[in-house]
Amino acid sequence: MFHLLDGYSHYLYSNRKRKLFGELPLTLVEIGPGAGANIRYLQQKSQLIAIEPNEYMYRRLQNKAEKYNIDLEIKPNMAERIDLESNSVEAVISTLTLCTIADNKKALNEIKRILKPGGKFFFLEHVGAKKGSLLRGIQKLVHRPWFWFFEGCHTHKDIAQGIGEAGFSEVHMEDFNMYSPFVPITPQISGYAVK
Repeated sequence: MFHLLDGYSHYLYSNRKRKLFGELPLTLVEIGPGAGANIRYLQQKSQLIAIEPNEYMYRRLQNKAEKYNIDLEIKPNMAERIDLESNSVEAVISTLTLCTIADNKKALNEIKRILKPGGKFFFLEHVGAKKGSLLRGIQKLVHRPWFWFFEGCHTHKDIAQGIGEAGFSEVHMEDFNMYSPFVPITPQISGYAVK
């Protein structure tokens, strides 16, 4: 499903992703890269360690890596149990992924664990709308069919709060609205957190 939205996703997010990923190191980890929507934003010859449990994404992910000259290593782990050493990577990225992870607290702890001191977690995620708002009501109303149709996507997780409480030394976060036909994911955040 998500590979079909790749072009539209690029149209919506290209400027924000270029800015967010502008100074990534050549070796990095991505949580839930799916079909490789972020690969086009990486420097050529980057080494990408992909934490991707969905084996049906692997062929498309590998094809995208070849197209953009990225050295790809796929680890079939869940984000809550990453098979990498502690303090071993300089950067981790995640875009529109934390909404699908069952236990964000564990996933964020793992991200923080594998980062070197001073390493950065770059994120772009949709979040729950303000409690009591009409949009929050819409998010709750469509949650079940949305969850099924978009492969486990939760419409109204408090992801911003989770990142803020994960114990990073610094968190730089921007709230913004992404207006598109996908109304339940209008409120979003982007930024980075430093270990």
